[in-house]
Amino acid sequence: MTTEDVVMLIDKPHLIVKLHKRLLEVDFKKGMRKELEDVLEAKPKLRQSLGFLFQTVIPLDVAIKDIESVKVDKNGQVKIVIPSRRDITIPLTEEESRNFVSKLKELMAIEKREAAEDVVMVVKKPNFTVKLRKTLLEVDLIEGVKKELEDIFEAKPILRNSLGLIFQSAVPLDVPLKDIETATLNKKGQVKIEIPHRKDIIIPLEAEESNRLIGKLNELIPLEKAREIERILASERARAERALEKAEAELEAERRMRMPR
Repeated sequence: MTTEDVVMLIDKPHLIVKLHKRLLEVDFKKGMRKELEDVLEAKPKLRQSLGFLFQTVIPLDVAIKDIESVKVDKNGQVKIVIPSRRDITIPLTEEESRNFVSKLKELMAIEKREAAEDVVMVVKKPNFTVKLRKTLLEVDLIEGVKKELEDIFEAKPILRNSLGLIFQSAVPLDVPLKDIETATLNKKGQVKIEIPHRKDIIIPLEAEESNRLIGKLNELIPLEKAREIERILASERARAERALEKAEAELEAERRMRMPR
């Protein structure tokens, strides 16, 4: 993320909250980060059990599209809810929290609106629906069919135990376009999608539908792969900048220790 797209920045004594148009960043300041690292370094058990976790969640980067809700809690702090992970609480003053929540809600609304508008193509079949977005291919079963399969799993314990998890993981099927290697027509006129390190996906469409979907996929996939490369490069640049800042802080700390008292 570039500094140009920063919408709000809150500088606190121990942390910095940076709100971009599409990303929320929360990071400890150098001194606080160093203090926490020193604590972990001095406690081998903590370092072994929490060190990796600390490195993984600090700095905290959350895509705004992944945020389910945000509010000011009873303590006047920001509470962010993200599905499938623990809630995030950001300790700000009540006024900062109100301003931050208001701006974040604006950005969340924009993300949701863009998500609704980014549908490129929809193919509805009797048993499933194919929805192609600018960055994602979605295939989902019609509710009646899904319910029928769930009832079969429920009535057959062996099937439920062996296939239930796979069914829940694979339906709906969401495939980021950046992960697709090829989209071609197979011998039956169906869409064949090849993704590295997993079984090919076959979508049974009519030949005309297949050709339209493949045409759109082959337009969008190169664009999304190029964007992904740019995202990776931006992330690497940010990581290099943080490493440089950390190294400079350590050198400064070492210089101060050597100064005569």
